[in-house]
Amino acid sequence: MRSISLRLPSTVVFGKDVLTQVGSLARERGTRALVVTEGVLHEGGHIERVAEILRRSGLDVMVYDELMPSSASSRVDEIASLARASKTQVVLGLGGMRVLSVARCVANCAASALTVRDLLEGKTARDSVDYIEVPSSFRNHLLMRDEALLRDSGSERARMVRTCPGTVKAVVLETEFSQTLSAKYALAAVMDTLLAAIEGFFSTRSSLYSDTLLERAIQELHGSALTAVKNPLDSRFRERAAEAGLMTALALAVTGQGAGGALAYGINARFSLPKSWVASIFLPHVVETLSTQNVEKAARVAAALGEPLEGISPAGDAPRAARGIRKLVSHLDLPARLRDLDVTLDELSHCAEQVADFDMLAHVPGGAGVQELQRLVSAAY
Repeated sequence: MRSISLRLPSTVVFGKDVLTQVGSLARERGTRALVVTEGVLHEGGHIERVAEILRRSGLDVMVYDELMPSSASSRVDEIASLARASKTQVVLGLGGMRVLSVARCVANCAASALTVRDLLEGKTARDSVDYIEVPSSFRNHLLMRDEALLRDSGSERARMVRTCPGTVKAVVLETEFSQTLSAKYALAAVMDTLLAAIEGFFSTRSSLYSDTLLERAIQELHGSALTAVKNPLDSRFRERAAEAGLMTALALAVTGQGAGGALAYGINARFSLPKSWVASIFLPHVVETLSTQNVEKAARVAAALGEPLEGISPAGDAPRAARGIRKLVSHLDLPARLRDLDVTLDELSHCAEQVADFDMLAHVPGGAGVQELQRLVSAAY
């Protein structure tokens, strides 16, 4: 039996209308809060709502809303300086994965003499300002990990940095946020999460704990996507995706993503292309590759995708996993090939070189060096 080591935030709140709890969670940790967020969330009124909840709970609130999904690492030092000057006691990250990563690094740098360049060079903060995370989407694959994803301002490449253990003190997952996402964006996010769940399931670090969560997550994500294809206005697909996103994040705390995830991060950082689109393109090719490495797990993925199995042997059923993914992708109004994203194969191959040092690749069955990453890029192109 494989041993596991699991560290989670002290509080995880999930569900509909749970956002109101962010006030009491923050008030337990101080009276001066800095909300790090992205301006686009003004459109749904999310920033104003969070700020008002905090104020009603007795906190002085400062909002930094100048981040964007493409914001680079250089913003970290600027915001950390603001946090120190205002004597911030609680940093609250509100937004997508990139914004939340910046907010984590802000909380680390604000409590130490470290700069973002130190983090990018491999140093880890020993302390952090108390940090609360409020994702605006149902997918954040780093939710339960002591990591942050940054776009290096100097090299324009994706970098994964280590954050101080225990940085995230609480997570508030308000499922109603997903209702404001466009149907196309939400469906792409489902596919991105499905890629993360499948890669985590095949990871050499997987365990009974992670496998149990991820098999259920794969099943729910597949069902969510089919519901969305039939009726994009059916809110149940978002609800199922939110539940599956949490299960995936809990499992990825002990496993991790793989080659498709690393490439999606790298291509997104270099070209500012939607990460979820890139992930959905890689998904069938990743499943095809992983199925040859572990036929037993491939057969279980096929079953989770609702594919009819012969049941004679796992090797006979393994190819049905990729078949199930391709069948699902064929129904989606999303780019099908990397060439559809207006980038050249040479540029994408360079991205493969840039992400080859990601730690997550060490646990891909069969290995994932530069050559394997470039082959995956070529297959998806």
